[in-house]
Amino acid sequence: MLLQLQPLRPVTEAKRSVASDDDVVAVRHELERLAGGDASLTKRLGQVLRRALDRSYDGLATGRFHLAQLSKTEKAHTGSLFEIELQKEFDLADGHDTDYQILGMDVDAKYTHSRKGSSPAWMIGPEIEGNIALVATADDYSSTWSAWLVWVTRGRRNVGDNRDAKANLNQAGRDARVPIAVDAPLPPNVLLQRPEDAYEVMRFQGERMGQKRVLELCRRFEGTLLSRTTVVTVAKQLDGPKRMRGNGGARTHLADEGFLIIGNESCYGPVVKAFGLPSPKRGEFIPLRVSPAATVDPEPFFKDVHGNRWRRARHDEHCTGVPTLPA
Repeated sequence: MLLQLQPLRPVTEAKRSVASDDDVVAVRHELERLAGGDASLTKRLGQVLRRALDRSYDGLATGRFHLAQLSKTEKAHTGSLFEIELQKEFDLADGHDTDYQILGMDVDAKYTHSRKGSSPAWMIGPEIEGNIALVATADDYSSTWSAWLVWVTRGRRNVGDNRDAKANLNQAGRDARVPIAVDAPLPPNVLLQRPEDAYEVMRFQGERMGQKRVLELCRRFEGTLLSRTTVVTVAKQLDGPKRMRGNGGARTHLADEGFLIIGNESCYGPVVKAFGLPSPKRGEFIPLRVSPAATVDPEPFFKDVHGNRWRRARHDEHCTGVPTLPA
């Protein structure tokens, strides 16, 4: 008996031809609706690009965290990862001739790291003509990204001189783009923002040095929100966040240095509120050095279970312990 395979994506309506640039605007509004509003669309697309970049780096297996560490082929693969992550994020149907179908129209996703002058350089093939392209780019060094929608018609691409006749948008194509977001904030890659510190963290090589790298990460990135991806990249272990917690992790090893390893547990709420810190989500952490506070100290403070005051440690201040927080 043969098993009947189910479609991976919902059955789509018949393909509609794109009549005008107005259809591009309609697709823009549909993406906004699917995302839950314009602000949500910007936020979620930024997260899509963050995941695509992080999958390119493959920090768990390699410890890499920026483009210069990738081969040309790996850089090119980021575009495929962006297409996959975008489809998953918004549950987009497969297109007939392109990546997706939105409002019955074929939409193709194009991503590039490359820039020609001040403009991103997307390689768009002639097969996309007559359809809509969602073109995106990101700069992990400046933590920004941009994306547009454009109806790709004859006269909006340069003449392709490669074997596949792929070419970038010309001035007419760039002028026709409908922006989704331009220079929007990309969730930060904290290791890339401070590469000298990152390389010092990663200098401890070997599978058994994961905990040592995590401890050095906490020391050098004190006060910084560390994502799960960052911790996993440094630990090179899937259970990297375990290295941040107690029972032999950073909370145990760094307590004598005055480090609280703030996680998403409710007991850290007063600490986060007192110092105006971002609230970590599951798998995120903020290593923070604290010190007992005198009543005359001007800094913000929180109280432990015994009513003692604690403030953030000052630069080069020697710390020897951490407060007891509510269970």
